[in-house]
Formats: sequence, C-alpha cells, structure tokens
Amino acid sequence: MSDIKEYIKGDKHVHQAGSVMIKFAQYNVPGQQGDWKRQEAQEAEELEKEFADFEEVVDETKTKTKVKPDLPPADVFVNRVKAIVKEAAKKNGETIPAKPRGQVGEYVFFVDSERIVKMMDDLRRNHETKINEFLCSTSKYDGVMIVAPFIGKLLKMEELRARDLQLTDLEFAFAPYYNKPASAVRRLSDKMDSAEANILFGLLKGMLKKYPKS
Repeated sequence: MSDIKEYIKGDKHVHQAGSVMIKFAQYNVPGQQGDWKRQEAQEAEELEKEFADFEEVVDETKTKTKVKPDLPPADVFVNRVKAIVKEAAKKNGETIPAKPRGQVGEYVFFVDSERIVKMMDDLRRNHETKINEFLCSTSKYDGVMIVAPFIGKLLKMEELRARDLQLTDLEFAFAPYYNKPASAVRRLSDKMDSAEANILFGLLKGMLKKYPKS
C-alpha cells in the first residue's frame, strides 16, 4: 500500500429531508501513514462538529408553529356573526337610557345570542351552499360591510332582541373586531335585500319555531 493518502475535497451537500451531510475532499498528503491518520481524525472531528450544527438548525425549524389553514368562507362569516352577538349579550339585563322620539326613557337590554348561535350553526351545517352564494359579492367574509348589515337585518326579528333596542347601543359589541365600531353601527341599517340574502333570511325565519325562546 502506498504511503500517500488521497483525500477528496469539495463542497458539502446537505439534504434536509434526511438530515444528510456529505463532505468530500481530495488532495495528496506526502508522509507516513501515521501522519495522514492524524489528519483524517482531525477532518472527522471537524465534520462531526459541522454536522451537529446542521442538525441543531433542522431541529429548530421543527419547533416553529404550523400555520393553520384558512377556514372556509362560510365558517369565517358565521363565526364572526356569532362572536358579535355573543359580545352583545354580555349586556343582557342592563337598564339602558333611551330617547325614543325625543322622549326620555329606558329599556332592558337583550339580544338572544343563544338562539341566534343555534340558528347560525344550523344554517352553516345544512345550507353552506346558500351562504357561499350570499358571500360571492365580497372577498372579505368577516368584513364589516357584510357582517353589520346582516346582523342589523337579523335583529329586525323582534323575537331575537329587546323591542326597544337601539342600534347605537350595540357599538361596544363591534369594538373588539373593527377599528371603527361607530361606523359598524351605521352599517347595521344598510339595506340587504339581494336574492341571496332573502333566501338566507327566509331560512332563518323558518328556524324561529325550531329554536324557540328559552
């Protein structure tokens, strides 16, 4: 056997999927067998250190939080409607000052969030296609321009809210979700009378008997 050890030297190649590192070096080292064995041991030690560093980087990527996939449009919309009516219901039972037609008075705040949530869940579960048809006019399924008018028309059903409910008293319920809750309150009165919207509200009205007031 020759006393000259041949090494292969070149770029290292890293394959993340299998956490593989390959390092080759090629050069001639004249000298005795003991000399190149010491050189080989040093090279192995350096390679081991580099591979350990590489493994640490790979492991760190495994700890990153996985990005949740986007929810279907129907879920995004229904979840936002439910969240706002549940927020509104936090004031249920409170006596609210009112000035109907300029007269000073008061009323007891009430939004039937439990009933609305059941109806919205039923709508989502059994009529997703109709919800998607309703949402086809927007690209922001939880946007104030579609959510607020929907809630406004929903609350026109007297069974679902206090008879004397003032829409301006709902501003607090929009505050956690929109930067301009006062603007959201004004949107409550926007007309929503498209064919797709009327179909949804026809279905919701039919659920009033299915989910009676508790």
